[in-house]
Parts: sequence; structure tokens; C-alpha cells
Amino acid sequence: MAGLLDFEAIKTRIEACLVFEATVRKQGVRQEALRGLHYLFLSGEEMPRGDFKAMLGMSDRGATDALGALVKRGLLKSDSPQGKVRFGLPQHALRFMFPQL
Repeated sequence: MAGLLDFEAIKTRIEACLVFEATVRKQGVRQEALRGLHYLFLSGEEMPRGDFKAMLGMSDRGATDALGALVKRGLLKSDSPQGKVRFGLPQHALRFMFPQL
């Protein structure tokens, strides 16, 4: 169980999920989201959308589109369209996040 929750390994797993989403699913999820998703996973906190978009290091329009794609795919969760975001763990991502589960 400790190996599944290894914080450095989870970063690699999140990255693998993002690569899959970006190259296979092609629904707008961007690899630039790695730092923000990893931070939200580690902290277990919520973050204002503007702060998450700033972590992407993209133009405002690109960051808005990328954030929307993450919410749509369930990798980010939010209680409202303008509300704070938190880490999401959709069923389709479990094979990347916890491959030995």
C-alpha cells in the first residue's frame, strides 16, 4: 500500500494518464496540467480556477480550455462552473494512478 501512495511515483502515474489523454483520447487534456494536478493530489485542497490556470503557464484562452477539458474528463472536480477545483479520480484513470490495485 505504501508503494501505491508513494508521492514521487504518483507524479509519474499522473503524467502517464495525461500523456494517454493527450495522445489517444485527444479531448483537450494537456500535459502542462501535471504540476497543478500533482499539487492538488498532494495537498488534498481546493484551488481557485485562476490559480490553477496560472500553474499551466499557458495563454488565458488555452488555460481555460485545458481546465475545462480536465473537468470534463473528471481529472478535476468542482462544485460549480466558477467554483474552486480539486483533484478528481475518475474510474478511467485508475489503471494509471493505481495500476496494481
